[in-house]
Amino acid sequence: MSAPSLAITEEHRAEGLATRVLDILADPANPSRRSLPAYRFAALRAFETAAASADQPTACDWCGQSGSDPIEPQDGE
Repeated sequence: MSAPSLAITEEHRAEGLATRVLDILADPANPSRRSLPAYRFAALRAFETAAASADQPTACDWCGQSGSDPIEPQDGE
């Protein structure tokens, strides 16, 4: 699986786990309350994996700033 595909897959999984955590927290009688730390941990790791696998913006060759849009030189520069 390529890194961008893994990032998308893990982000989707993390969002599902985060939704599950919120569902468990919303219902005090939810039988999955004992598993809440495991759900939180899994969601955190999935978000971390998604962030680490995503394409990150690189520094601009012209100005050294990160981002995709280089700064246009001003008149006289």
